Amino acid sequence: MVLSKLTRREAVRLVGAGAGALALSPEAAVAQIAGGDKNITFVVPFSAGSGPDSIARLVGQYLQQRWKQTIIIDNRVGASGNIGSSAVARAEPDGLTMLVTANTLVMNVSLFKTIPYDPVKSFAPVAGLVYSVFACAVHKSLGVTSIAELVALAKSKPGEINFGSPGPGAPHHIALELFKQKTGVDIRHVPYRQLASAMQDLAGGHIGGMFMPAVQARSLAASGNVIMLAVSGDSRTGIAPNVPTLAEAGAPGVDIDNWWAILAPAGTPADIVQRYNVAINDMLSDPAVKAKLDAQALQIIGGSPERLQTIIANDVVRWAAVIKSAGIKPE
Repeated sequence: MVLSKLTRREAVRLVGAGAGALALSPEAAVAQIAGGDKNITFVVPFSAGSGPDSIARLVGQYLQQRWKQTIIIDNRVGASGNIGSSAVARAEPDGLTMLVTANTLVMNVSLFKTIPYDPVKSFAPVAGLVYSVFACAVHKSLGVTSIAELVALAKSKPGEINFGSPGPGAPHHIALELFKQKTGVDIRHVPYRQLASAMQDLAGGHIGGMFMPAVQARSLAASGNVIMLAVSGDSRTGIAPNVPTLAEAGAPGVDIDNWWAILAPAGTPADIVQRYNVAINDMLSDPAVKAKLDAQALQIIGGSPERLQTIIANDVVRWAAVIKSAGIKPE
């Protein structure tokens, strides 16, 4: 994602050009949350231009047109998403304040000694939105073209290969630690302040590799200096069909993803949650929306609130084990 400099609170007013491609049913157009005279706020605990922010704006555009109700994107950045998340956990459960976030929500409970919310109890799951598969990408100077060769090289030079990430505890870092645990290699983690800086250093050969969303890895690989060795997930990605999955490449169990979802404060009435859920699933099945997601190599989650609840509960346990074993601590 390309970061853009936008105001902290920005109304999504896109009923005109572009939004007209999203087809609406007559009855859907009049469905509103808590009265059409009140704005809905999507709190995104990450910066404008980030993955969750871009998805929040896509959902906001769709729902604003469907419900004829203004939706505001509020980027509340800080503490790895904890500031924005805790604000929604404390909000009135009336459907007017929603959280659009990433799976850092479930990782943070294991990264910080205390956080001001419970990822399971403090929210009412509404719907999973999309997920991004990760790629293991390396600079060509490493001289490897497969996961097997990377593992062999890392075992012959323990602690000498550097892999970057946007910072300690970021999904990119946790992905690396899971890879190390599953393959038994010793690869040195190099934390950066920003993803863009890490990607720039990978492109320049200043670090050996990174785990990152596949669409970003493909972008770097276009120069010929970066090689995508493998991708996570059960199947290959359409944006790089010749790149094997990690399981195919000899690293089974390295199950890495980055998902985005929408949640409401705990106690939000079931009918409001259901109204959001139905609308979002309709959006995710819309051909115009699917085309936008495919272009970013984003896979649809969708489904019921219960499905998202299961994903959250399972990932709290799954990532806690990795984080504890690796001894990861945020900065």
